[in-house]
Amino acid sequence: MRIQQLDEDYALSRKKLWPKAFKIGLYFIVLMWAVFFVDLFLPFISLNNFGIHPRHLNSLFGIITTVFLHGSLSHLMSNTLPLLLAITALFGNYPKIAKKVLIYSIIFTGVLVWLLARSANHIGASGILYAILTFIFVSGFIRKDMQSIGISIAIVFLYGSLIFGVIPNKEYISWESHLFGMLVGIFLAWLYRKREIPIYKIWGEEE
Repeated sequence: MRIQQLDEDYALSRKKLWPKAFKIGLYFIVLMWAVFFVDLFLPFISLNNFGIHPRHLNSLFGIITTVFLHGSLSHLMSNTLPLLLAITALFGNYPKIAKKVLIYSIIFTGVLVWLLARSANHIGASGILYAILTFIFVSGFIRKDMQSIGISIAIVFLYGSLIFGVIPNKEYISWESHLFGMLVGIFLAWLYRKREIPIYKIWGEEE
């Protein structure tokens, strides 16, 4: 019988990355919260106006800014912990490509929303949350990386409502961001399928 196990040295090197990965995720979350509180104290303008207004040329910059904008405290809180876990897992599991995956998740998801979404003001970080989680999950299957699969399942289990986020059942929720984020995550998982392949040790005897 042959048993496949993650190489000990590789597993140890990956484990050492997690504190730094957590800090990166925390910095991102702190920036989101900072923008939210700054917006509360602006007297004459709301930063939420700088979201994505599909097919409006003057809102192209919203492709980047939208991920830091949230319509309410509950909206921000609902994204905080899942996104912290997702970014930590991304940089902890795939440190060499994590930055590219994060940046491309923001840009590609935003562009698709700008091009194809319904006319509305699309704000929030949910799109990149879907992109990152889908990337980790699909990459786990492609690479046979059980740790990545397990992390994604755990996050989805804790926040099961994420699964239904691609269904257009609430007018005030940008289900398009969720759907396009998921598609972007699948595309990026395929694009980087040959990068950062986990190292396994295979031991045992074949009968």
